[in-house]
Amino acid sequence: MAAFTASQASVTNGFKVVTINSGESIANIRQGDFLFLAGFLVEINRGYVGSSNQQYIELVKNWANSNQSSQPATVIPTTGDFRAAVDAINNANKNVNDNFVAMQNWQTDMGTVTFTNQDGTTTTVKTLKQIEADNAAQMDAYHPYPWAMRKVEFEARRAANNEKFAASGFVHFGKHGGGTAFSIVNEGVMTSGSSGISLDGQIGLGMGSGYTGVVSGKSKSYPSIIHIAGCMTILESLKTDAYGVRVLLPEAEDGTRTYDSATGISVTHATAAIAFASETETNKVVTNRVDMCGFEAFLREINDADPFVYKYGLIQSQATDINGVATGLISSLRPNSYFAWYEGDASSRGRGINWQTASEAQRRVIVSDPENNIYFDDATGKFYQWCVRGRSLAGAGNGDWPLIDSYLLHGGFDTKSRLKVQGATDDDTAFEGNSSFSHYRGYLGTSNKLPTVGAFTAHANTAGAKAVNGECYFYVCGTVNRLNTGLYHPSFNPLGATKASDDKDWSQTSVSFVSKADCFDSAKLLAGSGSIASGKNGRPDGRYYDAIYASGQGGVCRDMRYSAWGLTQEDFAEADLAIKAGEYRGLELPKISKVIDNEYWLTSTHTNKTSKWINYQGSLVLYMDTSDFGVINGDSIIVVDRTKDLIFKLQKMYDSNNSTVKCLLSDTLVIQGEFPDGSGALSSEVYLIHESNSTSSISDDYYHTDVQGPPSEILLCDDLKDGWCGSWLPDLPDGAKGEFQLTRPYTGTGTDITRTHTLNSGATWSQSTTNIDKSAKNTMTSFANMPANQVTIWQYKTKAKTMNNSMNSDVYGPLGDIYFGSRCLDIAGRSFAFDLISKIPTDSQSDLLTYGSIPLSGFSIFDNKLLSSRGGMTHDTLQLVSPNNASPAFKALNYNVVVNQQGFINYAYTELKHDGTDWGDDSKIHIVDNQSTMLDENGNTVLVGTARCVEPLGWIKNDK
Repeated sequence: MAAFTASQASVTNGFKVVTINSGESIANIRQGDFLFLAGFLVEINRGYVGSSNQQYIELVKNWANSNQSSQPATVIPTTGDFRAAVDAINNANKNVNDNFVAMQNWQTDMGTVTFTNQDGTTTTVKTLKQIEADNAAQMDAYHPYPWAMRKVEFEARRAANNEKFAASGFVHFGKHGGGTAFSIVNEGVMTSGSSGISLDGQIGLGMGSGYTGVVSGKSKSYPSIIHIAGCMTILESLKTDAYGVRVLLPEAEDGTRTYDSATGISVTHATAAIAFASETETNKVVTNRVDMCGFEAFLREINDADPFVYKYGLIQSQATDINGVATGLISSLRPNSYFAWYEGDASSRGRGINWQTASEAQRRVIVSDPENNIYFDDATGKFYQWCVRGRSLAGAGNGDWPLIDSYLLHGGFDTKSRLKVQGATDDDTAFEGNSSFSHYRGYLGTSNKLPTVGAFTAHANTAGAKAVNGECYFYVCGTVNRLNTGLYHPSFNPLGATKASDDKDWSQTSVSFVSKADCFDSAKLLAGSGSIASGKNGRPDGRYYDAIYASGQGGVCRDMRYSAWGLTQEDFAEADLAIKAGEYRGLELPKISKVIDNEYWLTSTHTNKTSKWINYQGSLVLYMDTSDFGVINGDSIIVVDRTKDLIFKLQKMYDSNNSTVKCLLSDTLVIQGEFPDGSGALSSEVYLIHESNSTSSISDDYYHTDVQGPPSEILLCDDLKDGWCGSWLPDLPDGAKGEFQLTRPYTGTGTDITRTHTLNSGATWSQSTTNIDKSAKNTMTSFANMPANQVTIWQYKTKAKTMNNSMNSDVYGPLGDIYFGSRCLDIAGRSFAFDLISKIPTDSQSDLLTYGSIPLSGFSIFDNKLLSSRGGMTHDTLQLVSPNNASPAFKALNYNVVVNQQGFINYAYTELKHDGTDWGDDSKIHIVDNQSTMLDENGNTVLVGTARCVEPLGWIKNDK
């Protein structure tokens, strides 16, 4: 029997004293006894009683293992058995040989041995192995499975990881595919093939490497390794045996589903015609969907009802063995929904090992690998595994997911469709409403039970029903912009991919398409087209609806796989260089443009029609009734004089109460903007072109649409009169000129611009491809004598903007340098300039100073914010040469900021204009929120503002 047992004992690494928390007496403990605690056997020096009758055990050596708290303990009384053996040896008589044999047997045999004393008597003692066996039986009674990791060690590892890392995130991003077989999204993420063909015939992405083929990337690890709430998981063989992870995505939309943003109700109808007939102001057919994907981590009990364990805890793992023990497909104990990537997925059932029927030898080898995240809890007598499931969710309705940043109160598509917790349950439902509590909350949520920075946590009210101890988390990896199965049309359905039933695209078909509903009418579509298998699509970029691409339409949008490690100043500097060189992944909402067909009269007040502009504080102000279209802050209006060659843009929106938040349909709208240089007098009537943002973001490279032509002619085109996804190109034909500048920086190959045009108001369209002088002026050439009434649709490759307007924020770390330029190359800041001032540098002088950087010569900071006053932000004279091609220029100061514990880069910038003599620069960086205007030293109006990179760079470690 044991000399002593305690239900609760604690010891700290590096100390000799074990505290008996449960009060059992240590009176029978002797020097030389052994203590068995948390799977470790150590020698005891003594037991003693401290103050307040606290019981202690002092060890011979310092405790060399992890901290233990309130663990069962057993003392093994080996002293008497060993002492008897030693006394027998010390008192051995002349019969040395007999005692020598007995000593050998005592060391090697089971049972007992007999020693002969000097006086002829004998002493019988247990052998050493018998003592160990007897003690092991006693120890197993109090501490079974001594070879298993205990809960206390598992929790100690979690605590250490949470202290080490800044947030839940990627410890290593993993390698990505190399060569032409893959199209790289970012470090560790890829699509298959440069054309974006889906992986192994399924709609999805690859993440990390499965150690096959050629790989590349900066990661130290081949597979991705993720840290969520203190637990690290190797993402390998997850739904694949070739890649680290195959991320599966739901099927594309076919025009039969509606979503009501007022109620959160989604309905799939029998036909697209019924769906479109069901539309109301809030209930819309889903055609421009955005998907979200991520990883759900949860703690589960291993029991008879759920007996399987998985390699690294990945329930969708396709690994054929776990530490050499062969796996098998999981039985029907759990339905397909338990393993599903997305709601309804039946293809992701994993491979595992039945823990309840596995041999002890198999258990030992699996549990001895801590990367399998299995532990035993002495308090419950049960095994547990930390598991991870890949999840992807189709957007509930149209557009982006506004509630997927982990600091938000709720996670989900919107407040009506919150991200539902699945955890260890079989329910793969994607969303729940706002009346129940089975959803995820961000780390700023007030009722999270176990909040963790960087990941969403199951709502405290029902977390216990989803996982052991409520341990259930969701880590968002990013979003994907999805194409649909309808006909591609630049106005009605810009995210479609299918061809018309006569095997032609929208501009060449004889089939009538006059609405979005027509684009989903199966009778008007070529069956099977738009898919990879058909090899046919009606898109100018040649993309299919069942493929996932690295960027742009139908491609990866937000990459939210932030590093778990805290950001360093080197990380900020590396991102700054990538932004300036045009290598950073941008993100933006594409423009929706529409020519307003009413005759708007410009008036000094909104109550009379005196047909005049007024000059209000140096700006043009337009008062107008907005009864037929809504305008919100961020929209812009292009004003086109009907009788004169004058075009300019107004971007500052105010309602009748001077609020810039929103202009309701019932409000009188005030649109304010600067006078165009040399504009002269305006006529009383204008065309207005309304530019608003679409609801679905796109990232990095994408195909942009410019519609060129007089507004009066565009209004006559049935294919364009209701608006289009893209911009209006104000560089209009006049019957003579043959060179036209695109609205955005072109990033294609030089000959891949699609040109679709009409001379008869869209009755017929002609189509061709053309080239561009992209090295300098960003212009299309060789179109002399283009008729003045021609309407042309230009479609070409460009990059999403890397920055948005921003407030001046607190500075984090050192200030940067002043970067400036007018050069026409992306590596010299061309895209950077466009992102700041919406103008494209065209200077082609390669042997002169057309870009560069200089340090600040002075700066003013108050309350940790940059100031224009008190001396301001100053620099020496810019060494920037006079431009050719009438190029615009810019200058910008970078500084780092922190928002919600995430790092960003801000840029304080100024537009530069050359007047033939100099740049009119005042050698100052002016600090303003968002964007405004100022007069330069030559009296020219220039833009000035603050911009911020569109995505966080990562997490700042909070050491407070």
